[in-house]
Amino acid sequence: MKDGQGLEVANADASAIEALDFLREEWLVFGKRFDRFMAAADREETCALLPVMAANLVLSMNSHQGRELGAKYMTQARAMPECGAREKAWIEATDAWIAGDGATSLAIHERLVAEWPRDLLAGKLGQLHAFNLGDAKALLRIGELLLAANQENHYVRGMHAFGLEECNRLDEAEAQARRAIEMQRKDPWAHHALAHCLEARGRLVEGVAFLQSVSDTWEDCNSFMYTHNWWHLALFMIDLDRLDDALALFDTHVWGVWKEFSEDQINAISLLARLELRGVDVGERWVDVACHLEQRLHDHFVPFLDLQYLYALARAGKRGAVTEMLASLEDRAERAKPFEREAWMDCAVPAAHGLAAHAHGDFPEATRLLGQAMPHLHSIGGSIAQRALFGAIHLDALIKSGWNDAAAKILQVDERERPGVPSIKRALADLYRKLGRAEQAVSAEYQAEQLARQYRIVRGVAA
Repeated sequence: MKDGQGLEVANADASAIEALDFLREEWLVFGKRFDRFMAAADREETCALLPVMAANLVLSMNSHQGRELGAKYMTQARAMPECGAREKAWIEATDAWIAGDGATSLAIHERLVAEWPRDLLAGKLGQLHAFNLGDAKALLRIGELLLAANQENHYVRGMHAFGLEECNRLDEAEAQARRAIEMQRKDPWAHHALAHCLEARGRLVEGVAFLQSVSDTWEDCNSFMYTHNWWHLALFMIDLDRLDDALALFDTHVWGVWKEFSEDQINAISLLARLELRGVDVGERWVDVACHLEQRLHDHFVPFLDLQYLYALARAGKRGAVTEMLASLEDRAERAKPFEREAWMDCAVPAAHGLAAHAHGDFPEATRLLGQAMPHLHSIGGSIAQRALFGAIHLDALIKSGWNDAAAKILQVDERERPGVPSIKRALADLYRKLGRAEQAVSAEYQAEQLARQYRIVRGVAA
């Protein structure tokens, strides 16, 4: 039989096709009704693609329990009748993921999309592996392959937009994301891609207005997409000096939906860190987040995740857990495959020690170690906007260590890319004063105040 995308599915009956079509739509819309599909996969006896998809779903949870459950589903799949070439490729890619070989999984998914470009979940999982490996070019290649065969599909346009954005093709990315939203207002991944474009350009007021205008469509999203899009709104609030509003979003929309899930955890960690860097007292919130992280000391699925777990533990004062996790990270780095060494050895290990040093107030050591990691940051996974957290912590360490020239150069680049952010101009003004450049300091401070006044007026509050 064929599924709703016209793809042949080996050994499938009508109920299997219905389950697969449901899963594709629910996954692409970032829904939360996956129990229905998992029940169908548990009952399935002939169609291997159902347990294979169930395995990929639980593997995306980034947990040891997910790995164990994924292996059980793959055992179920291999016990089923002989299947076709597409299913065999899915099995091979999923086995590689369970084995921790994301590069092989990515390569297989690229081949899947090249041969069966109507297989949208092959593209979605391929982009996930590219994201985790920090491979923006692969992210875009997959989006381009999908788009060529699925011009009518708004989900595909959102996926393509995100690949464009991660390759810094912002104008094209914005146009593609907006086209997806024109086709279907309820497309949270297209919302997400457009938010990335607006954030990268520092179009803050527009970013807030846009995200607020579509936030009603996120109510049926799973916790990752729900919390992550609200996290993006909080980033705009921080840059608009609306720090109380950003902290309120943490409490009401970013933290508390599913505290055990890795994606919810890193949204919370990243937001708390950014608020602290802006001088906000976050109270006991680090402790609440950290109590859900001590079981993750030896996860090491994606270095991008590990680094944030470790920083949160350090900020919560969990010194024993931090020491144990640092040792475990070093051991993982020693076991890295050749294609992984840059991510784990060159970046994750020095970055982890640097983040711990920053959290404990040793800013010169944080400057030294994070400086070693920065050239390799792309390799750890995550998006450009998410990895910016580590750059912000490095910048903070530079400033607090007195490296004013180096910090000013970084901020000057930030100001060129995002000229509408008052806090960047204020930070530059402070550095210019320290460097004896009084005229530049006055100019930067004036520009910062003009922007802040403009934003207050936009909110309807007279300056």
